[in-house]
Amino acid sequence: MLGKMLEDRRKEAARKRKMETAKNVAAGTVVGTAVGAVAGLLLAPQSGKETREDIKEKSKEVSENVKSTVEEKMEDAKQMKDKVTDDLKRNIDEMKAVKDEVAKDVKKGYEDVKDTVKDSKDEMKENVDEIKENAKDTAKEVKKDTKESVKDVKREVK
Repeated sequence: MLGKMLEDRRKEAARKRKMETAKNVAAGTVVGTAVGAVAGLLLAPQSGKETREDIKEKSKEVSENVKSTVEEKMEDAKQMKDKVTDDLKRNIDEMKAVKDEVAKDVKKGYEDVKDTVKDSKDEMKENVDEIKENAKDTAKEVKKDTKESVKDVKREVK
């Protein structure tokens, strides 16, 4: 379970690095496109009006490219967030299940120990009662033997 969580975290870190790389590539693409478009327009042999129209047109293209890239990255980020959320929920559910199972095992172990202690207590009580009975019987026998011995001694003394 812990190994799976660590593996998920490693995967998440790798996904974040990939997302960062993708952002950097997108930013580089946007900057490169803009620089290339500006350079192409400024170096092209055209009139000022045509150049302004081209700049306007290229600006729209760059803007659309940026907007499209941002939307894609936002969707990727949303999907990543949803996956991480689902993974976390699944891990939490798994941990709850394990916790419940451990609690059940602990409770069963407690009940087993409680039953064993009760059985041992009952057995010890029975043994004590048996020892008491044996002691009473032995005391009666000793008393009887002592009386007989006293009678024998009295008879011999007479």
